[in-house]
Amino acid sequence: MSAKKGDLTLLIPGASGWEIWKGSAAAGLSQHSESEHRRALNVSGFPSGPLQMALPVRQLLALPFRAQTNDLALIDDLAEMHLERNGVRPALDGGQLTDHFVYAVEGDETALTAVVLSTPKEGELPKRSPQAFDLSPRCLPLPQGKVAVWKELGRWVFAIGHGDKVLYFQCLPGERLDERAGKDVRLSLTQLQLQGLLGTMPQEAQIWTTGGTNDARPEEVDAFSRGLALEAHPSPKPNPVWPTPPSKLLPEDIRAERVEKASKRNRMVGAAILFLAYLGLIAYLFTDLKKAEEDVANVEREVEEISGGTKELMKVQNKWDELAPVIDVNFYPYEVYNRVAAALPNKAERKVRLTLIDIINQPKLVEGQGMVMVRDIVVKGEAADTADIAEFSIALQRSDELSGFEWTIPPVQKTRTGSWGFTYTAKANF
Repeated sequence: MSAKKGDLTLLIPGASGWEIWKGSAAAGLSQHSESEHRRALNVSGFPSGPLQMALPVRQLLALPFRAQTNDLALIDDLAEMHLERNGVRPALDGGQLTDHFVYAVEGDETALTAVVLSTPKEGELPKRSPQAFDLSPRCLPLPQGKVAVWKELGRWVFAIGHGDKVLYFQCLPGERLDERAGKDVRLSLTQLQLQGLLGTMPQEAQIWTTGGTNDARPEEVDAFSRGLALEAHPSPKPNPVWPTPPSKLLPEDIRAERVEKASKRNRMVGAAILFLAYLGLIAYLFTDLKKAEEDVANVEREVEEISGGTKELMKVQNKWDELAPVIDVNFYPYEVYNRVAAALPNKAERKVRLTLIDIINQPKLVEGQGMVMVRDIVVKGEAADTADIAEFSIALQRSDELSGFEWTIPPVQKTRTGSWGFTYTAKANF
C-alpha cells in the first residue's frame, strides 16, 4: 500500500529497543512495530513513506544558556561561541552535529539550548537513510512544570521543559532508577536554577510507563523520589510527535559510504564478467565447439580470480576493523589521562587534587568470549569542598572526549586530613 501525502515514518528509541511509528503531523502517530534491537542498523520492516529519526539522549549533550541579545540573527554565532567556550564543538568534517533551540525571549535576553551530537558509531544509523533527524526529547510532549523521566534503549533519561520547548535533558548513569539517579537529577536542576535558566523548581516528576517489564517498580520510584526530594508518580508515556520544523542535525552516514563503495566494486566485477562473456561469445562464433569450450573455461577461471581478489580485499578490510579498537588513539593511556585532567574545575587554583589515575587498556582472555579488550579507568582524588568534586564528576560524565566510557560515581568520603575524598571508575561502553 502506497503512502499518503503527508504521511511519515518515525524511528524513535523505546525502553529496550527501537520503535517504528507511522502517521502524519495532522492526524498523529500510532505505533507500527517495535524491536529489541538497540543498534538502529539491525532494525528492519520500515513502511513506505519518508523516514525520520529521533536521536537518543545518550548520543546528545544539552548546553542551555542566556544570550545578551534579542536579535535572533546573532544567535547562530553566539551558540557556536558558547560551544567553543565549553570545549565541546565537534569537528567540521563529521556532518552537521550542532544545533540550538530558542525557548524564551525575555526583554534584551534570549534563552536557548545548544545541542551537540556525538559522531554516530558503526551500527547507530539505520540501513535506510532518514530524511531528517531530531532529538527524542523534542519528539515527546513534556509535562508543564514537571520533570519527565523515561527509559530509552536500556538507560534512564530525564528532561525538563519551558512551556512547550525543551530546556534541558540528560542520560542518567547506570541502568537503575534509584536514589542516586534522583540526586543526579536534583543536582542538574539546582545548577540550572543557579544559572538563572530555571525559574522555579518543578512541582514533581513523572515516571513514564509503557505497561511492560521495563517500567520502574514502586520501590524504585520511591527511591528516586527520595533522591530528587520531589514527589514522583508513574504516568503513561505519551505518543511521539514530529517537531516542525525539525532540527538541522545531519550526522555523517559512514555506513552509506561503505555500501556505495561495495556497490561500486560489485559493478566493476559484473562489468568484467559481461566483458569476458562477450569474448566467449565471439570465440564461439568463429571457432569450433571445442575451442569455444576452452574459451568458456578460461572465462570461468578469470571470473574466479576476480572473485578471489574481491574476497581478499574484504578479508583485509575485516582485519583492519578488528584491529581498530587496539590502535584507536582515543584509548591511549596518555590521551585518556589528559582528557580526565581537562575535566578538572578551576585548574589554576587546583581545588581538586588527583591522587591516582589508573588506566587499564589491554587484551584479556574471557571464557566463552575469547580475547577481549579491557578498558577501565580508576580516578582517585580529594578536595576541601564537595561542590568542586561534584563539578568534576559532572564534567567527566558530560565530556564528549570521554563519551566512550560509562562512569560510576559513588558518594564522597571524609578523609583523615579532614578533606573529602572520592574514587570514580569507568568502563568502556562498547
